[in-house]
Amino acid sequence: MGPVSGVNERQADPYLQWSRQIEKNASGAGMKRAEEKTQDSQDVKEKENNLAEGAMNVPARRTRDEYIPETKGDADSKRVKNEKSEKSEMWRCSTDKVDREIEKLKKQKAELEGKLSMEKDERKIQELERQLSQVERELSQKDNDTYRKQHMEMTKL
Repeated sequence: MGPVSGVNERQADPYLQWSRQIEKNASGAGMKRAEEKTQDSQDVKEKENNLAEGAMNVPARRTRDEYIPETKGDADSKRVKNEKSEKSEMWRCSTDKVDREIEKLKKQKAELEGKLSMEKDERKIQELERQLSQVERELSQKDNDTYRKQHMEMTKL
């Protein structure tokens, strides 16, 4: 059993096909029409064979690499730029202000709980319970990582 045609063939470069066709047309312009008619079937076969052989030797895509020489000064300037960019990207994050605020709320909560346990007047108890629930809500909102990240202070070094 013979090989399957076209399986391992490279894709023909259209420019090469076009240029070879023009060359053949230019060289064959001096030939007489009668000779062309008799050899027409042979020429077609030859053209197909030549195009297929030429396509095997030429890659389908042409790529060009461009070498740009790098001088010593360019390397130093790139290194300096990289060092500057690294330094400029340094940030310092501080959550001290948020932590102090949370500590203040915790102390206020403890103080309100102490006052509530000592109080005997119903009206003052209700007022202290209202204040205590407000402080607890605020504390539950602020005492988490999300709040700390949103309210941290960023300082560029």
